[in-house]
Amino acid sequence: MKTWVVVADAARARFFRVDEEASVQGGSQYAPSAEALVGALVEIKDLSHPESLRKASEMASDEPGMSSVPGMHSKFGMDEKISPKEEEAIRFAKEVAATLHADAAEYDRLYVVAPPHFLGLLRDATDKAVHAKLAGEFHKELTHFSAEQIREHLPAKL
Repeated sequence: MKTWVVVADAARARFFRVDEEASVQGGSQYAPSAEALVGALVEIKDLSHPESLRKASEMASDEPGMSSVPGMHSKFGMDEKISPKEEEAIRFAKEVAATLHADAAEYDRLYVVAPPHFLGLLRDATDKAVHAKLAGEFHKELTHFSAEQIREHLPAKL
């Protein structure tokens, strides 16, 4: 059974396939575990979305406008419904979901590791075919970890 693991946040998504022939020692160098982790991670894709790293002040062209109601002497600000940073995160979640959909024939099971907010955006962006292959979700920020460190946060047997 072919298994993929996607580790993502609003600015980066790393795609791994699980090498079922290889096993990795569990734990860390400071606290090794006797249990071997079945299936090493092999990175196959790395998507980045640098727009998500920009400051919100750099994304918006100017401040939201002001408005008033006839007959009232006060004005009020018009807030944006979605911030520019949130819009970029949504855009990247759709890009990651499109990649998962396009490559759906390459995997039978999928594990997704992402911070809670981005995981929700990704869940909203993926289609039923990808959802059907979802084997697990993990609410963690691991995009900057090595493949071996990421593997330690996943189930012992993938």
